[in-house]
Amino acid sequence: MTYLKSNDLFADKKPELLFEHIPHPMVIADHLMTPDNIGAMIRLADNIGATEVCFLGNEEEHRLGKVRRAAASSRDNIRWYFSEETDLRKLVPQSKTIVAIETADNATCIYDTELPEDVAFIVGSERDGLSSDLLAQCDMVVYIPVPGPTRSLNVSHAAAVALFEWQRQMIIKRPKKYKHIFFDLDRTLWDFDAAAEVAFERIYEKYDLKRLGIPSAHEFHEVYHPLNEHLWELYRENKITKDDLNRTRFVLPLEHYGIHDVELADHLSEDYVYWSPRIVRLVPGTMELLEYLKPKCHLHLITNGFQEVQDTKLTLSGMKPYFETLTVSEEVGVKKPNPEIFHYALRKANATAEESLMIGDEMAVDIDGARAVGMDTLFFNPTGAEVAGERTFEVHRLAEIAHCLKM
Repeated sequence: MTYLKSNDLFADKKPELLFEHIPHPMVIADHLMTPDNIGAMIRLADNIGATEVCFLGNEEEHRLGKVRRAAASSRDNIRWYFSEETDLRKLVPQSKTIVAIETADNATCIYDTELPEDVAFIVGSERDGLSSDLLAQCDMVVYIPVPGPTRSLNVSHAAAVALFEWQRQMIIKRPKKYKHIFFDLDRTLWDFDAAAEVAFERIYEKYDLKRLGIPSAHEFHEVYHPLNEHLWELYRENKITKDDLNRTRFVLPLEHYGIHDVELADHLSEDYVYWSPRIVRLVPGTMELLEYLKPKCHLHLITNGFQEVQDTKLTLSGMKPYFETLTVSEEVGVKKPNPEIFHYALRKANATAEESLMIGDEMAVDIDGARAVGMDTLFFNPTGAEVAGERTFEVHRLAEIAHCLKM
C-alpha cells in the first residue's frame, strides 16, 4: 500500500457527487471566541462542501489575521462572514432545516436521528453553548454521546462529527446506481393500445366491417381487447401456439357479432400483424427517458411477443439504437414471468441481477418475474391503480423515472 495525496485520491473517487441530488449544507456558529476555532470551522465547512459558514457576533472583536492563518487555503474557497442578526430565519433559507448540535433537555442522539437532506447546522460558543433564544428557533436539536471522562467536545470537533454523520446518512440514502436497465416494450415504451386503435380503423375500413354489422372500429377493438388479453395469457402459459393466438384472436370477436368466417379472421390477423408495429405510437416521455439514460447505463429490452414484430417496432420508432440487447420470448422458448427469460437476458447482456433494474407495466409478468431472479424492479403504473405486489420503485409517468432513480 502506497501513500496517495488526498487531492489525487479524491480526483478519482469524486466525493463531490454526493451533492448531485441533495443541497449543500450550511454552518452557523454562535459567538466563537478563539481564532483557531473560527479558522477550524471555515476549514471544516470547506471540507464538507458547505454553501457558507456564518459566525454570529461582531467581526471587529476577532483577530482576523489569525483566523485566516488557521483557515489556511479554505479562507478563499468558501463564503464566511460575521453577522449580528439574531433571527436565524433571516440568515437561513426557508428550505433548510435548522439543526442545533447541543446538549439540551429535548435533544436526541445524533446516531438515532434521521437528519434532513437540506440542513443548516448551528453550534454554540466554547463557554456558554447556544442560548435559549437560539435553541427555540431550531427545528431539531441533537447531541453527540461522549463516553470518555471529559464530557464536552471542542466546538469544531462537535461540528465535524455532526457534519460527517450527516454525510454518512446521505450516502446511505443515495439511490442505488444501476449498471444495466431492462425495459418491457409494450405498454411501457410502445403505446400498444394507441397503435392498435389506428390499426383497427384501417382494417375496419378495408374490409367494410360496418356492412357486416360491426358499428365502429372502436367498438370492435373494445370487444377484441379482453379476448386478446385472455389468449395472450394462455400463450404465456404455453396452452396455445403462436398460430392459435393469431387466428383465434379475430375469430372470437367476429363471433361476438354472429360472424363465423375463419378466412376473414385470417385476413384481419394478417393485416393487424402487419400494421400494428408500423403505426408508431410511443408512451409520452419515452425518447426523452432513453436519451437521458443512454449515457449513464446499459439499456436492454425483455419482451414477450414475436421477434419480427418487436424488431419492426424498435426500428421504425427510432428506439433501436438505444438498446444493446433485445430478448424476445420467441427466441428463448419461454415467456415472462418465467425466470429463465430473465436469466437468459442477463447472460446476453453480460449483467448480474444485483446491478440491474427491470422496468415494466405488468406486476405479475414483468415485476414478479424479475424479482424471482433477484433484480430490483420499477413498476410503471400509468393508471395509478392499487396493484398488490412487491416492487422497488413505482412511477405513474415515464418522466418520473429519472428523478426516482436520481442517476
